[in-house]
Amino acid sequence: MKKRSLALPIAPVVIFVLIMVSLIIPHGSALSVTSGKIMAEVQPGKTYTYPMTVSIGTKESATDVAVDITGFGEARDGSYETLPAADDTGPYSARPFTSVDKPVFHLNPGGQQSFILTIQVPADIGDGGRYALLYIHSGPKPVAGSNTAISTGLVLPVILTVQGSTLTSTGSITDLQIDEVVSGKTVAILTTLRNTGNVHYYGAYVNVTVVGSTGNVVALASSTPSVNALIPGYEMTIRTPLDTTIPTGTYTIKSEAKVGMTLLDAKTISLPIATASTTVSGGEQTHAQGTAAPTPAPSGTEGPKKIPFLPIYTPGPDNLMTVGVLCAALLLWSGRLHR
Repeated sequence: MKKRSLALPIAPVVIFVLIMVSLIIPHGSALSVTSGKIMAEVQPGKTYTYPMTVSIGTKESATDVAVDITGFGEARDGSYETLPAADDTGPYSARPFTSVDKPVFHLNPGGQQSFILTIQVPADIGDGGRYALLYIHSGPKPVAGSNTAISTGLVLPVILTVQGSTLTSTGSITDLQIDEVVSGKTVAILTTLRNTGNVHYYGAYVNVTVVGSTGNVVALASSTPSVNALIPGYEMTIRTPLDTTIPTGTYTIKSEAKVGMTLLDAKTISLPIATASTTVSGGEQTHAQGTAAPTPAPSGTEGPKKIPFLPIYTPGPDNLMTVGVLCAALLLWSGRLHR
């Protein structure tokens, strides 16, 4: 099936504040950049350049800044993970042919620095999508009166589609189960979808049908389309709460994973539900933490191993963007918590 893209050390104790940005973040932020994600169709053998400027606010302290090109990984909950070069061995990596001309520089308060992101597409790149993460981060700054340091960073996805190539958008449901059942809470179905194609896709969603022992349909529910891109070779777990009370019993559960009107995969299992649930109005979709790590696929250098991620884009043409910002702080106290 052919389908076009839809858009489409330092101190042992550190707080990492990782901010996903798109377009221009105001100068009140610790770091800001004049570009969002890189999403483009590229041609084999061509070179593409993207000018960018990083700045800090006038009230910020002077800092050294590093710009790393890392591999692009994805966790079950939709979080993007940077991959070091040693782990970036999948066929869909853009890291090996992506570079910057100023990987390290110094910024004074209110200062800015321009640099060029260059993508040199190999002539024999092949089909599908290619992925990397641009991780722009400051050096750690000690916090007065503590053993803590703060480092701020910007993470920008690089999402490329090889123009004129065969794009395969396929998927497989690798796991289907009932979420932990709690008395008085809504029963939810967990569907784990793996991208078995060669290009990312947005908008994956699940339709769930629950059938009783007599063949009667007792529940129908749908998740909302995911706003995270599912990268080739990775899995995403989609949680779909049911829209009706489910009494104790054994049920046949069918889950259909789709993008738009395209059916990616369907799976049917028989599972017991041990505790009755309360009625809710309609289904919703979130991403549940997986119990097992996803199989690495595309796309690193240095950077945080995992980036809590909220999407900054929705399905649509290449020039359609919405802005989203994520701040997540990880506090590690010396002598109490170790990595």
